[in-house]
Amino acid sequence: MALKENLKAVQAELSSQEQMMENFIKSERFIKKYKYYFIVIIVLLIAYLSGSYFYNLKQESNIQESNIIFNNLLKNPSDQKLLEELKQKSANLYTIFMMSQNNQDLNQTLSLNIDPLLKQIVLAQNNQKSDFLKDYNTLLVGFDFLKQNDFKNADIEFNKIPINSPLWQIITSLKHYQGIK
Repeated sequence: MALKENLKAVQAELSSQEQMMENFIKSERFIKKYKYYFIVIIVLLIAYLSGSYFYNLKQESNIQESNIIFNNLLKNPSDQKLLEELKQKSANLYTIFMMSQNNQDLNQTLSLNIDPLLKQIVLAQNNQKSDFLKDYNTLLVGFDFLKQNDFKNADIEFNKIPINSPLWQIITSLKHYQGIK
C-alpha cells in the first residue's frame, strides 16, 4: 500500500513539474514571438518619460527665470531690456506688470499669447467688450447709478444680469440697499 501511495505522489509531483515546464515553454515562445513589440513599447515608454521629464524641467526653468525678471522689474520698472526679456519669456507676467504700472496702452498686450481670462480682464480694464466679465461690468454700472441716487436706472442695469449669475446675491443686496446709507 505504501508503495502505491509513494508511486502516486511521485506521479503527481512529476505531473506538476511537467505543467510548470510546459507553462515555461509556452511563455518563452510567447516572448520570442512578440519580442520586437515588447522592445518597441519599452523604448517608446522610455522616450516618453525622458521627454516628459526634460520638458517639465525646461518649463520649471522658464518659470523661475520669468519670476526673477519680474522681481527685478518690480525693483527697477524703467529697465526696457528686462521688460522685453519678460515679454519674450512670459507674456502673462508681462501683461500683469503692465497692468501694475497703470499703463493705459494695454491693447498691445492683447496681441500676445496670454491666458484667456487675463485677456478678458485687460479688455474690461480698457472699457472694451469683455464677454466673460460683462456681468461684473453691468454690476459696476448699476452701482454707479446707485451712487448717483438714480434707482430706476440702477434697477434696469441689475435686471440685465441673469438670476443664475454668481453676482446675483450681491445684486439682491444692492437692490435692497436702494440708497439707505
